[in-house]
Order: sequence, then C-alpha cells, then structure tokens
Amino acid sequence: MFPKKAHYDLVIVGGGLSGLAAAVSAGEQHLDTLIIEKGRTLGGDGNYVEGAMGVDSYLQKQEGITIDPTELLQDELNYSHYEASAPHLKKFINQSGAIIDWLHKLGVEFVKVGPQGKSWPTIHTFNGGGKAAIATLLTKVNEYGIEIVTSIGAQKVLQHNGHVSGLIIKNEATGQVRELSVNDIILATGGYIDNPELVKKRTPLNDRLLSVSDGKSTGDGLQLAWQAGAEHYQMGAIQYGGGAILDKTRPPFVHMASQLAAAATQEAILWVNERGDRFVNEDVNDNMCHAGSSILTQARTFSILDQAAVDHLTNVGLYKELGNSPVSPEKLANLTDEITCDLKNNEKYLTKADSIAELAQKLNLPNLDATIERYNKVVEQGEDSDFGKAAAYLTPLKEGPYYAVELGVGMACALGGIRVDDQNAVLNSYGYPLDGLYAVGNDSAGMLVGDTYAVTLPGSTAGYAAFSGRNAVLNICKEKC
Repeated sequence: MFPKKAHYDLVIVGGGLSGLAAAVSAGEQHLDTLIIEKGRTLGGDGNYVEGAMGVDSYLQKQEGITIDPTELLQDELNYSHYEASAPHLKKFINQSGAIIDWLHKLGVEFVKVGPQGKSWPTIHTFNGGGKAAIATLLTKVNEYGIEIVTSIGAQKVLQHNGHVSGLIIKNEATGQVRELSVNDIILATGGYIDNPELVKKRTPLNDRLLSVSDGKSTGDGLQLAWQAGAEHYQMGAIQYGGGAILDKTRPPFVHMASQLAAAATQEAILWVNERGDRFVNEDVNDNMCHAGSSILTQARTFSILDQAAVDHLTNVGLYKELGNSPVSPEKLANLTDEITCDLKNNEKYLTKADSIAELAQKLNLPNLDATIERYNKVVEQGEDSDFGKAAAYLTPLKEGPYYAVELGVGMACALGGIRVDDQNAVLNSYGYPLDGLYAVGNDSAGMLVGDTYAVTLPGSTAGYAAFSGRNAVLNICKEKC
C-alpha cells in the first residue's frame, strides 16, 4: 500500500535499527515523518544484534567502568590506519554513552556491559536481544503516529535547485510507482552485504563468503546517493564473523546457533589448509574479522577435532570463552548430538575418520599427519613456537576418532560507499553536502573504519545505528525546526 499523503517533512528509507532510531527522534521533534521499508517486516539486521556500543553510559558508571575517550579514539584510528574519519569517530564516541542512556529511557533494557573477546568494555547487551530493542523502538514510533509502509522501495532521489525535493517510490508487489514531495531524506538501508557486485568491489568474490544478513542489504542507499551526486567513497569494511560452517546446501544463518560451528571456529584447537598445513594461530578468533581474513588466505580450511576434545567440550567445559559473543555457555552440551545427527545425514562439511591417516586420505590433505605430529609436539612443550597461540589454548589431538569441519567465512554487514559529514549529511566529491540528503547506519558507517571492521569496539554497529539516526534528525531540526 502506498503512503497516505503526497508530502512529508522527512522520509526515512529503511525500517531497521538506524531508521527506527531516526523515526523516534523525528517524533520527538514533531516532524511529519514517513518510513518506507522494501521488505514485509521491520527491524532488518537490528533484530539480530547483541548489544550497542557506549562510552560513559549510566551502566558503565554503575559498574565503575571508565574509558578515556581520547585514548579510545587514538586506538581506533590506529586500528583503521587512519582511514576512519577522526572527527566523525570522535563525535560518535563522545555521544555514545548519552545514546545508550536515551535508549534506556525509551524502555530498551540492558543486562550487562563489558568487553567482547579482547576489546574495549563497550558492548551493552540487550535484554532479549536485538528483537526486543527493535520492538521497543517500534512501540515509540507508533506512539508518535509515524506512518510506516512496507513492500515499498525507493527508486530515485529528486532534487530542485540543489536541494532534495522528492522521492520516487515503487510498490514491490505490483511494480507501480509514485512520486513523493519531501523536505529531507534519510537513507537507512543497511549497507551492501547482500549485493555480490558491490562486495566484489571491496574484496574478490569468493565462494566461501557467506552472508548471514537478512538478505535485504543490497546497497540501495548507496545507489540512491550515487545517483544524486554523492561521492563514490571507499568501500570500507566487511564484518567477517570469523569462521563459519561451509554448507553449500542451506542458507548460512541455519548454522548460526550451531555448537559444532562454535567448537570448530572458536575453541582454538587446529586449523589446516587444503594441503593439511597449519597456517595461523587459531586463537586469532578473538578478533573475528582477522580470523575471517586469515581463512580467506587459503584455498580451503578445515578445523580438526579429536574425540577427547569433543567429549571435553560436551561434558566438561570450554577451552576458551566464546569470544565473539557477550554471553558464553559453560559447555557445548549438544555438540555430540549435533555431530551424530550431521554424520547420519551425510553432511558434506563434516568428515569423520578413525585415524589421522584415514582423515587425510578422505579429504586429500597430504601433510595432515606431519602437521598434527608437529602440533602435538608444540602442545607438549607448552609454547607455540610456530604461530604464538596462547599456551592455555594448546590442546592435543591424540584420541580417535577424528573430525574435520570445513570452514567458510560468515559476513554480517558491509560498511562504506558513502561519505558523510559530522551531521550525517551525504557529501559530494567536492566534500560539500547534498542538501536534504542524509545517510545513517551501515550506509554511512564506513566513516568509522579502515579496511577491517572494528571488532575492538564491540557493539559499534548497533551503537552507531542509533547514534547516526538520531544525529541526522537533530541536525535537520537544528537547521529547520
């Protein structure tokens, strides 16, 4: 169904976390606002985020957590090789705690704050996950009477005398188009992770790259901005989720809660390549994006476990905390059952053998025997003189049967392609705003990163979504309200 009116103060393209944060802010400012969402449901990838980044929030104050924002800024700029925008990142950091407080006052509940793996203690974990946070924002949007239409996509930004004047929209079910008159537009379409051609511009397309997005992040915001004259900015970073089960028969999200996937990727036992050679320090997964990059340097990657490791993880506990999640279980109680089920179903990503030699033969890994012999010696000496894995995670592989899990790399989001200023206004190639056009969330988050996603600042995607959505609206009102 098309929108009820022909003119709005503000149209928000996309009904995910950043779009809803912008809409609540617009409601607070009494803007006549419309949200258009090309899918049938709202929330986007915001439904799956675990928490939001903040510095100097109410919860950090309660927990006695103090962070020097200047030190954090320098650390993140160094991490990005100074490709991140220092002014934009600084504004985000300095206002992030207030954004957490704002979300909390709206009714979003947080259960804890702390680090995620080896990171700054900035992720505020949502009570009930991202879906609960989205539901709270949506309740507020409805309270403000903001109009929402679904199955409606944006086709073209219209301009008159250098300012946004309208938007051409399309009914995704019928193909019919309409033209809206609008004062300002906010692009909040979620980035480009589901657009293979745009992903290829960032990194050579690889059949082991697996999108775990909601499928709607196809770069619509980038295309709309570029058509309107925006700079084709650097394509930024892809958030690799470390290793992921390489299943060529099902969508990647099927394995997101898999305990076999957790064991194979995050328990830091042994990874080998297509020849059976070890190629990395396996606890690299403390930074999941580094882990993903490492896996992609090889033609194929296998995670090797023995029966002793499976039994330990199932019945005793983890070798290391699951570093890519703010909530880690004590053990993988379903791991043995998952392996039994997968073997019964002849899943291609899982191979079992009674001996190392048999496993090597089944997978054509000629160097596997020598690799495991060398690895066990490293374990015995208590020091990884080959790649420097922490001694606490040196786990032997001596008890058959043995298992190999083939790994790909999950991709949660992609950031980049649009350059914005500190008000989240979209910039042209001269560095000046396209008046009336703003980009938020993943559409503009390339301003925060270099070529590698900032896992060191956990919760930054969700935190920036809320910050940028609110930032754009407040600056629209500063100019016009």
